[in-house]
Amino acid sequence: MSSILIPMLLIAGLNIPVFFELYNHALKRKPLWLKVTISIVYWGFALETQTIAAFASILYLYFRYYKNAGAEDSYDTIDVWRFKPSDIIKVISMTAITRIALIFIQIIYAIILVKLVKYNIKPQDIVTYYSDAKLIYKLILAADIVIIAPIVEEFVFRYFLYGKVLAPRMPMFIAGIFSAVLFTIMHLNVGGAPTFFLLGLLCTYLFQKKGYFAAVLAHGVSNLITLLII
Repeated sequence: MSSILIPMLLIAGLNIPVFFELYNHALKRKPLWLKVTISIVYWGFALETQTIAAFASILYLYFRYYKNAGAEDSYDTIDVWRFKPSDIIKVISMTAITRIALIFIQIIYAIILVKLVKYNIKPQDIVTYYSDAKLIYKLILAADIVIIAPIVEEFVFRYFLYGKVLAPRMPMFIAGIFSAVLFTIMHLNVGGAPTFFLLGLLCTYLFQKKGYFAAVLAHGVSNLITLLII
């Protein structure tokens, strides 16, 4: 039962916020037949691919609505849909430094899990798939891990969950922690919890200070570092 329930919850968690935004901005005033058709297509792709429907919808929303949102999507004086090219090096550097610090934290955490808790650390399923895959599938998985997943997950956890749901209702620091905790739980990997949690905090900070694409860049760079290590 759990082998079906957990993937379904994951698909729902990643797709419901995106579909909500898609409906709110693009479908609400459309004819009923079009709403039903697009909804069926969206959730069909979501169930089959997990993130492709959300990824395509985010791109559509950005170029059709968010790109020109301006003050409507401003957050703490920062327009979350604008990103300065001059910030690219800063974001990459911050991410690399964070990952270096995480090496030592992960080592200590792993020792505690293995020696004290007697927990058998296992890599994420997608890491195992990537390690065992042929070259062409490695390239496809790499595109998913470095590009598609960061775009979808940062939309869900930073733009929607943190920016629209949590931060308006509680202190930003608490909202950031909640967002990072849920981001960590979503990855279903106890062994990598410190990495996911601190990456979540870093992406929340960058979203707050520099917008959505800064968080996406940090997430993508962190995932790329993981692939290079593999």
